[in-house]
Amino acid sequence: MKKIADRIDAHGFTDFKIIEIRSNETQLYLLRDRIESKRNIESHSYDITVYADHAGADGTLRGEYNFEYKPDTDLQFYLEQAKFACSMIKNRYYGLIQKTKPSNVQILDPKLENLDEVGTQLTESIYQSTRDASVYLSGAEIYLKKSEITLKTSTGIELSKIKGLISVEITLIARRGKEEQELNFHLRRRSIEDLRLQQRIEEYKEHTLKTLDVQVPRSGKANVVFNASDVYALLHPLIFHSSGKAMDQGISRFRVNERIVEQATNDFTLKTSGILPFGLYTDPFDDDGISGQEHTIIDRGIFKKYWATKRYADYLNVEPTGSFKNLIIEPVSNEISSTDSYYDIVQFSDLSPDPITGDLVAEIRFGYQVKNGKKIPIKGGSIGCNVFEALKNIQFSDNHTFEGLYSGPTFMVLRDLSISGQ
Repeated sequence: MKKIADRIDAHGFTDFKIIEIRSNETQLYLLRDRIESKRNIESHSYDITVYADHAGADGTLRGEYNFEYKPDTDLQFYLEQAKFACSMIKNRYYGLIQKTKPSNVQILDPKLENLDEVGTQLTESIYQSTRDASVYLSGAEIYLKKSEITLKTSTGIELSKIKGLISVEITLIARRGKEEQELNFHLRRRSIEDLRLQQRIEEYKEHTLKTLDVQVPRSGKANVVFNASDVYALLHPLIFHSSGKAMDQGISRFRVNERIVEQATNDFTLKTSGILPFGLYTDPFDDDGISGQEHTIIDRGIFKKYWATKRYADYLNVEPTGSFKNLIIEPVSNEISSTDSYYDIVQFSDLSPDPITGDLVAEIRFGYQVKNGKKIPIKGGSIGCNVFEALKNIQFSDNHTFEGLYSGPTFMVLRDLSISGQ
């Protein structure tokens, strides 16, 4: 890294940021009755950002260029390309972090010291849990990764961390006579214990079996249950509008010490956490060198602060929090009004509300219409709402869960959403 830094300096750049990544990864591909393939991969690369400053009429302007460099490629070529690009880019100036102290957080499960052993255990667990005649394994992919990451900057920061990651994707098939239906699910965690693999397989075996009896939902208005795995995506418009970037661009709908939603019946606290144990976005320090922290963005329905990378923190003259990390939700009230009918959505084909407007249309991949305690499997159709409007009447479960990048109520209910179906 010192040699790279010296060559960057020799090209006359003002600042630099070098992130070295050394990774070991085990990949397993499973079919119904056998392991199709297994691969062990080692990789080594550098994520490099260089900066060159220019004099402007209103002060210093900053050019920057980012590239990936691998040791067996020509660094000279990239630096010359970066020099040209920086000469053409003239952003408002912002500085790099001058000093930092990494947080003591859990991001590596000790069991991942032996990736092959963990891969064997997960493989056996998947096969043992999918031997039913009515619901069986179509295929699975297991990715186990351990990465050593070192950050070096021109401002004197040099820090290292070791991260672990577990990714499992499983496709199940339900069979009844000649009819077959499939359902797949994807889990990403840092800890083997948090994976709860056998429990998840049993849950999805039941869901997959029910896909043989699905109906298309009827159009109308309905209360909709969103499970913990979808909360992060559902609340993305809140995350966007609370960003320093949105504020700097003049498009944030939030203002400090004002309510995020008027006339809400149930307020909640929203936090960004870089210190949640084994959270997918937990980090002792981020790519800018900002230490892992926890920040309250919304406090009981009142907007309190913007989260901001170093760039936008400098632009707004606020504290740099780093990028948005794991999401924590703490409701003021966990009371859920009794209802005889609602939709419990297990999976959406895609859950991507518009980050600016909050408008959402999401196709139902699989779920249940619940009527007087009876669960009717459904597939197809879609739900529609505006997230900000829907938050006026939101309810939360009283039990708590951890879902990799989210910690909070196990599910939330949005009332009177539009259902498009038959």
